[in-house]
This record gives sequence, structure tokens and C-alpha cells, in this order.
Amino acid sequence: RKDVLTFNASRALADAYVYKGMAMEYLKFVSNSEEETGIESIVECYETAGDLGLELLNSISRSTLNLTLSGVLEIALLRSFLLQMSHGMVEKGLNRLRRILQTSDMPGSDTLRLTLSLTLGQVLLQGLPDNQWTPLVTRDTTSDTLTKRARNTPTLKKYETVFCPCNKVEEALLSLLIGQVLLYKEGCVSVHVEDETGYKQANKQAHTLLNMLVSLLAKYSQYRPLSDVIEKFLKYSHDDEHICKQFGLSLISSEQYVRGVAVLQKCHDRKVDVSIALVLAQTYLRHLQRHADAIKICEECLPLAEAPHVRSRVYLYRGVAEAALCRSSRLREDQNLYNKRSIESFQKSYSLDPNCSQTWYHLALRLASVGEIKKAFRFAHKVEASPGVVNMVDVSHLLALVLSAQNKLEEALNMVTLTLINYPDNLNLLITKVMLERQVHGGHSALVTCKEVLLPLLEKLSTTTSKEILDQTYLPYSDQWTSGKFQLTQWSDRVSTHTTASFTGSTIGTLPAESLCESIDSAIGCDQSNWGYQAEVWYTIADVFLSEEMISDAQKCVDEIKQLFPLSHLVSYMNARIRETEGNQKEAEQQYINAVTLTPLHVPSLVALGRLQIELNKPILAEHYLVEATHLKPAEYEAWHYLGVLHQRQGCHQKAADCFLTALRFESSAPVRPYSVLKWKL
Repeated sequence: RKDVLTFNASRALADAYVYKGMAMEYLKFVSNSEEETGIESIVECYETAGDLGLELLNSISRSTLNLTLSGVLEIALLRSFLLQMSHGMVEKGLNRLRRILQTSDMPGSDTLRLTLSLTLGQVLLQGLPDNQWTPLVTRDTTSDTLTKRARNTPTLKKYETVFCPCNKVEEALLSLLIGQVLLYKEGCVSVHVEDETGYKQANKQAHTLLNMLVSLLAKYSQYRPLSDVIEKFLKYSHDDEHICKQFGLSLISSEQYVRGVAVLQKCHDRKVDVSIALVLAQTYLRHLQRHADAIKICEECLPLAEAPHVRSRVYLYRGVAEAALCRSSRLREDQNLYNKRSIESFQKSYSLDPNCSQTWYHLALRLASVGEIKKAFRFAHKVEASPGVVNMVDVSHLLALVLSAQNKLEEALNMVTLTLINYPDNLNLLITKVMLERQVHGGHSALVTCKEVLLPLLEKLSTTTSKEILDQTYLPYSDQWTSGKFQLTQWSDRVSTHTTASFTGSTIGTLPAESLCESIDSAIGCDQSNWGYQAEVWYTIADVFLSEEMISDAQKCVDEIKQLFPLSHLVSYMNARIRETEGNQKEAEQQYINAVTLTPLHVPSLVALGRLQIELNKPILAEHYLVEATHLKPAEYEAWHYLGVLHQRQGCHQKAADCFLTALRFESSAPVRPYSVLKWKL
């Protein structure tokens, strides 16, 4: 037939131009010539063959016959572009490739357009400087060589609306997304496993496209769309291990921690990978509070971690998990066991990598928690002196607490004051400053700090959610506020019982030992997260007012907390302290009982209730509450002190002496605030 003869003749002519260009390119390579005229002639041959090939594609799309192109025409379409790019004709080469993509949108050209899209994306991302990028041309021009020679060149497609990228990144992303669509079209990726060659080719293209999309989207922190893109790849990749890992990492980066951990755990179960294991352990510790799972992962990857710095990191993660289990354990035996294990893990990490400042910090924090103050100070000082420490506010805070444990309160206050110059809105540090000022300069000075610093900050928090403040501030123990389980009765887990060396009535109760929320789950929302910060500030101010016996002002602060968290055990606890200061012991006892009923593990309420039972001459109840407090928190020296008072009244002088000695031992190394207010951050 005539149309078949015409098609065959055009295909032969196009192939001839391709072979001519290849021959000229070979001769130029052999002669080692650098003349640009030779390059232009070669490019002209390839462009002629390419234009003829595109016309043939158009003929195939209109024909009902089974017509095919030769493989050399794809070489012609790509080779002209590559020669122009390699010889400095960047604008011409880029426009040529763009034009081919615009004119090849026809049935039967999906494979060709996929190759061209991948090539364009790779050139834009890896080989084209920003200053050489030119905008996309969306209309026909007469600048092409073949047009000047009055040849029939393919015309651009006519569309009602055309998206024109305004920079190189947009064009690269658009090109890769077009390639992604072409890869999925008609099940291009989901080829049958029996077709081994086709499967390998499709899988190779999928990996190339995925790697470029990952590098581009991750560079601009677009993790949510990246996870959606990789999820589509995963549907057609037969559970490819590389794509599974990329999918899990993108989910974690986009804060979809549960899904991300599930995907990475599946990869880890197939084959233990140390890098993936470390990501899993870090996610378990930082975001999911699954400390036992983190320890299990670390134990599994330890035999495979050969490099010293990698083994050091594994021991570090294991130590952090064991320290977290120590803090959450309620039995003294478990606390001692996890304390010992965590210190051993940190020491192993330190021996493998002595220059890791993160290991120094965590080891110092753990040593300080068990009362080894001198060793803790030495490691904390090393962290502060080392360059490049990211978490300097926590290091300085740790040093201040260690200094306060050594009874160097003025030095600790100076340390906090200097740190606040760089971190003026850090609530955690401001609360520590208030407590130090109250002990060094008295309650009046602390009250001035509350009015000048905390109240303005409170107004800022109440009017809007300041991301800068929330990012700089660490308020721990929000891991109990999980998505869908918002417990208004637990906006703070415990409070400190450390005030001054004496146990007079004017110093009953204290500031909160630990602040509220580190990073509440995103499902709870920023507004409720902000409530926790506001409640923390109100609690601090109320405590200072109460220490100065300004009862009405303290009551107003407690009422503000009650509006935020009406069922919180701390509302009952503070009301009990106010009633006790007013001399109403009956009402104070009932309020303390309410606090313990709401949160049975609230140690300060147990201690206060036990002390009040001594004054009310109820020794059996007093001993019950105080012993329970020492079981929950063995270092609670006020509980030991009042146990000694109780035994002394009962005539058990030996038991009283032992309790007083224990109280003195714990008090001598007690910081102004517990070390648990500091970050265990990785």
C-alpha cells in the first residue's frame, strides 16, 4: 500500500540521517578535532532524523496498521541534545529537549517521553547552573535549523492552558512528575515477573526517577508529598527493599511516625540494617515513647555494628531508653536496675567514642540523677567547652542545676542569667531562675522576675501560639497526652518538694519539679498545647505569691489554671496549700485527698498529706502516705524527714535517726529543680 511505502521510505531516510550523524561523530572523535562547525553538522543530522521520527510517530498514531520505529531514532532524539549541552550550547539543547517533549505527546510515545522526562529532570538537577536556565517557550518560533530550510517540522500542541515553570526547580519537578505518570500508565511498572528484561528495565527507571524525586523534595523539606509519591511507587514495585526504606523514612520525616515505624520495622525484620535500626530506635525514643522496643532494636543491631562510632551510637540510644524506663518505673528495684544499666551503656558509648558531646551530656545527666555530682559536673563542663554543641541551652541548664546541687546557688544563678541572654523566652530556664532567685535573694526578687518576665510572656502565649517560644522551650512529661487520650487531670506529672533547708510552715510546697509538655501530639492541636505552657507559668507565679503569703493573688493564679484544666490534681494540690496557709487544716486535708485520688502517684501530695496527718495526730495514715512516697521516689528527702519526725514522736529514735540521715544525704545533693526537667534529646 502507498501509506506503508511512504512510511518505510521516511523511516529509511531518518535512519540514514542517524547513521550519517554517528559516522561524522566517530570521524570527529578519531581526528580529535574541536571545530564547532563539525558539531553543528552532526547536530543537524541528528535533529533532522529526530524531526522525521516525530512525524513518523504522528503517522503511527493515525494509522490502523502495525507500524514500528527503529531503535536508532531514539538515539537521534537524545544525542542532539547531549552534544549541544556538552559543547556549551545550553540554551539550544534545553529548548530542543523541551520541544521534543511538547511535540511527542501522542499514542505510542510513552516510552520515549519517559526517557526524555528523566533526562530533562536529571540535567536540570545535576548538570545545569541556575544562571543558565531560561524560561520555557510555549509557542512556535522560526529559530530551528530545519524550519529555516523550509522542512516540515513537528508543530507544538495547542492547549487551552499551559503551566510555565518560573524557575529550574519547578521545571525539574514537573518533568519528574510527568515521568512518574508515564511510568504508571497502563501498568508500565507492574509488569509480569516472567518478563524479566522488561521488569528490570522498568525497575531501573523507577529507581532513577524515585532517587531524583527524593533528592529534590527532601531538599525543600516537602516530605508529605514525597511520602505520597513513594507510596505509589511501592504499589508497583513488588515490595522493593530500597523503595520500602525510602517510604518509611519519608513517613517519619513527615511526622507520620506510626506508619513510618511499621514500614521500617518490616524492612528490619527482613534483614537487619544498622542504619535503619538506629532510625527506628530514635523514633521510638523521641516520638513514640516505646522504650522497650528501642532497647530490643539496639540489642539486635549491636552484633552487626562494627565501626566504633556506630556501636557508640547504639549504646547511647540504649542508655537513653533505659534511663527513660528508670524514670517511669514505680518500684525501687526496677529503678536501681535501669539506673545501673543506663550508666553502663553510656560509659560503653563514651569508651567507644570519647569525643561525642552528646554522650558526655547524657552521661552527665545520668550521673547527676544518681547523686555523683562531681563526675557529672566534669562531663557537663566538657560539653560546654566543646565547639559546635547544638543544645547549648540544655547544657548550661544542666550546669546550673549541678552547681545548685553543690550549694553554689549564686554561680548557678549567674549561669542561668547569662544563658537567658541568648534564650530570653525559654520558660524552663526562666522557672529555674525564679527558684534560684527565691533562695538567693528572697521571694521579693523572684516576684519581680515573675512580673517583669513571666507575665509578659504569658500574655504573648495567651494571644497567639508563638512557634519561636514553643521551639525553644522544653516542658517534659507530655508523652501521656497521646492522640485521642487528652487527660485534663494530668497536665503535670510531678512537682518538686525542694524549697529551702528548713521545713517551716511558710515554705510548705513548692514550684513544679517538672514542666508540662515537650511536644504534644499534633492531633491534640496547638491551642491545647499552649494551655499547658500557660498553666506552667500561672503555677510558677502562684507558688511565688504563696511563699510571700500573698494568698489572694495566689488564689487568682490557681483560678486561672482551673479555667484551663478544671480536673487537674494540681488545682486541688494548690488549693490545699492555700487552705493550709490560711490555717484551715480540715479543708486542706480534703483537697490533698482529692489530689491523690485524681493522681495516686503524685508524690508531693502524698508528702504533704503525710505531714498534715502528723499534725492532726493520725500516725497510721501519716506513715502510710510517707512510706508510699519513698517507694515512688526514693530521693524524696522531705518524705524521709517527716518519717523521721513521725518515728521520733512514736519514740523509735533509731528509726528516726536513720530517716534523718537519709534525708540529709539526699538533700545535700539535691538540685534546685529535678534533673528530669532537662531534655533527653537525641
